[in-house]
Amino acid sequence: MKTVYIPKGETVSYETLETGRLVVKGCLKAAYGIKAKSISGGGMISAGTVSADDIQVDDLEAGSVICQRLIAKRVQTPELFASERAAVSCFLSSAYVETGKLTVALSEIDEVKADEVIHLKPRKRSLFRLLLASALRSFWTSLTARPQKAEVMDADFEPVKEQDDCEPVDEELNRIVGMFQLARESGYTLKIIPGTPEENAPVFGRSSKKKIRPAA
Repeated sequence: MKTVYIPKGETVSYETLETGRLVVKGCLKAAYGIKAKSISGGGMISAGTVSADDIQVDDLEAGSVICQRLIAKRVQTPELFASERAAVSCFLSSAYVETGKLTVALSEIDEVKADEVIHLKPRKRSLFRLLLASALRSFWTSLTARPQKAEVMDADFEPVKEQDDCEPVDEELNRIVGMFQLARESGYTLKIIPGTPEENAPVFGRSSKKKIRPAA
């Protein structure tokens, strides 16, 4: 596993950094992103994005932080995603935090999505004491918190309405009824004569141009 070490008192800059293990005692700056298996040290990290399984630093400033476990003194990031836990001893500033367990002292957070949130009194602590205080507070809360019974609510029941079978539509009948109504509104009356249209058609004389008889 490749290891990158930043000594105390030095400032190192990268555009992007990808390694197995990252130890920061000084100051590390990355223009775009940092990706590592684990990040540790008591230094400062400033980057576009930081992605690692475990992060343990004093100061972390990034555009986005994605990890499993985070422990730090000061963190400033618009987005923080820690799948297991995130613990910040001094100050956490973020627009959105999503984690399993969040432990903070002072914070400025717009939205939090966490299974458990623990607030500690502002006090100077080491990172080890921060984890110890978080574990003790979580254990004490589990002993003193009373389980709340979920209230059973009646669900609204609405019977399913059976749809009536649609009757077949007689288009020819509707056409005849429409013609009858139109003729009646115009002042005419329809007369129904038995026979086919050819049988009832009138015959005109060629010379007199008068109607003689029906064709049939």
